[in-house]
Amino acid sequence: MDNKLLKICKYGLWGVMSVIVVLLAICAFMGEASADLQMYMTYALVILLVVAILFSPIYGVIVNPGSVKKIAIAIGAFAVVALVAYLISPGATLSQEYLESMNITASAEAVCDFLMMFVYIVLGGTFVAAIGSAVYKLFN
Repeated sequence: MDNKLLKICKYGLWGVMSVIVVLLAICAFMGEASADLQMYMTYALVILLVVAILFSPIYGVIVNPGSVKKIAIAIGAFAVVALVAYLISPGATLSQEYLESMNITASAEAVCDFLMMFVYIVLGGTFVAAIGSAVYKLFN
């Protein structure tokens, strides 16, 4: 079953990456007109991230019911990352005139800043974990 799940995750990630590349190419050609599309992409990626973070522990309990402690740690880590992202996000940094000209509220800008920091922290953690794992395997 684990091998089947690994294949599903592998092809699912390839699909997500393909969609992201296509959407980024579209955004590159559209220029500033793609701001709405970029915002929706950010929302979709954050929702996908949250679903993956919530699905992983649930799957872990189904496969190994004794792993409740690890699940609590995973949920706690998610909450800590969200809190850190909220605390370090700069909030409203753009002028009120600019926000009004773009039809954006200050609270929407603060939410976007929080979501971007959240994604950056998770992405950075992923890179550190991947490099750390590779280095660990090198010495073992």
